Amino acid sequence: MKLKFYTTAFLLMFFASSVFSQALKVVFPVSRIVLQRDNVNNEAKVNITGTFTPAVTRIEAQLKTRGGEGGTAVGWTTISNNPSGGTFRGSLTGKGGRYDLEVRAMNGNSQVGNTVTVEKVGVGEVFFIVGHSNAAGGSSPSLGAQSDMVSSIDPMQNNPGQYDQYFNTGNPDLLPPLKFTQLCANCGMAPGIKDISWFWGKVGDNLVRSLNVPVLFYSAAFGGTNMEQTYMSAYDIPFTHSFVNYSIRMPYVNIRNGLQKYVPHTGLRAILSGHGVNDRFVTNAESSFRSNNINVIRKTRSESNYNDLPWMVAISGWADGRIDYLENAQRSVILSTANVWQGGNLNNVGNWGRNDDKVHFNIVGQGSAADEWSNAILANNFLANSKPLLAKTPDLPTPLPVTLVKFQGKSTEDGKNLLEWATTSETNNDHFEIERSQDAVAFETIGLRAGEGTTKNLVEYSYIDEKPFDDIVYYRLKQVDFDGTTAYSRIIAIMKAEQKNSDYIYPNPTGSTVEVAAEGSSVSEVTIFDATGQVVLFEKSPKLIDVSKLIKGNYILQAKTQNGRTIRKKMVKL
Repeated sequence: MKLKFYTTAFLLMFFASSVFSQALKVVFPVSRIVLQRDNVNNEAKVNITGTFTPAVTRIEAQLKTRGGEGGTAVGWTTISNNPSGGTFRGSLTGKGGRYDLEVRAMNGNSQVGNTVTVEKVGVGEVFFIVGHSNAAGGSSPSLGAQSDMVSSIDPMQNNPGQYDQYFNTGNPDLLPPLKFTQLCANCGMAPGIKDISWFWGKVGDNLVRSLNVPVLFYSAAFGGTNMEQTYMSAYDIPFTHSFVNYSIRMPYVNIRNGLQKYVPHTGLRAILSGHGVNDRFVTNAESSFRSNNINVIRKTRSESNYNDLPWMVAISGWADGRIDYLENAQRSVILSTANVWQGGNLNNVGNWGRNDDKVHFNIVGQGSAADEWSNAILANNFLANSKPLLAKTPDLPTPLPVTLVKFQGKSTEDGKNLLEWATTSETNNDHFEIERSQDAVAFETIGLRAGEGTTKNLVEYSYIDEKPFDDIVYYRLKQVDFDGTTAYSRIIAIMKAEQKNSDYIYPNPTGSTVEVAAEGSSVSEVTIFDATGQVVLFEKSPKLIDVSKLIKGNYILQAKTQNGRTIRKKMVKL
């Protein structure tokens, strides 16, 4: 859990920085996500959820296009009016393409805190792969995507040890989170493929080149399986297999978990099936394949709560030549089942594109198989006539469970520094650690105060720093839960009273605001220059200067006083 901080109305005469660790946090969407677009308008609803800590009157968002990646920009738009409870939800509508999403919190006409950016948010095409080894890969090196607009969830970049546990248990809680990466040659595709992209990267490249929208792949393909075992595991019919664990409902459990864990967040254009050749030894193979495939289609539509869920079925039955009865079964499924289209005709890849076993694709065959699949997706009005499953509206995020409503400090007459803070609710709060710094960068722990565990009552805390530094002292709170989870408050600063009789800017470094004072006079104007000498901020008769919108770095602050003096000091923006 993390701290939730609300702004306070007070302003210390010697401290002007806010106390929030993060005024605004975007929970959804995440970077590189692809949201399935609709057929009619080439667009998708970009749902946006998050948390905020200060008092705000509205949340605004915009979509900024990225060079060469399609899309239509959407300017600043209010997505949530008068949000309450520390959470918000809203949406924008985005055309096909890829964007940088920017979100900001507003209080009246003033922005609160920094703008939050989520890069590479896509509106495009989402596919879910099923099949055996010629859909899963591994018999020759993979063709990774060249385009950065082709993505997957790669289990090897999301705690691979935990994924191994998933493979042995089928527990969806062990699957990787919504963390997307470019589909490289050695990248996997959750929920089912650990570290192989096979030819699907090239399929994605072909589609990006033709459509100029991003493409996302999930995969439940499982080498060594067939459609009969997929059907049996879907309907809880026991079978034996040397390495496929029916007891956890492999291989179908990968399809179920993907449909329930990932697809609701992104939507889905279609399931792409590469099953075929491994069913050649099944009794009554032609009729069995047809029946089993239709029943698996029905199961996916039932479990996704979408009766029109599109499927594309590959023409795939090659073992040193075409297997006609499997091709007949596949064509029968396509012709007899609503919302099923023909996928890639993989039987067009002869022995020249296969390994020595005359079944699995070699590098050349992978390229041809990729072209067969992308041509099928782009042909026969599939994209115009299929009815994609669109993303669901996400739930509101859980409000952050420790609410800090005050964090302030002051220098006492006996040379000590008094820190005071208060919470209005705590959940599983073990303790606070008080941290101190001379430069607002390197902090040390100087004290500890036990938390109240779980309470909805106002709780007030204090701590006295007996031996503060002689110069400006910076403080922050580290909140620690019972499970070890931590969160930080914003930094505050305390200056000794006797130091205020000279020229100063304070606090420095600063993350939000700065106060300028001059000995024997008042400040008439302030100009801030960046490292190139360009003016980035100018204010007349300032008492408190808001620098929160400046990027991090070093600046020169120049102040002119009423008695004609000029003060120049280095300022560091955190």
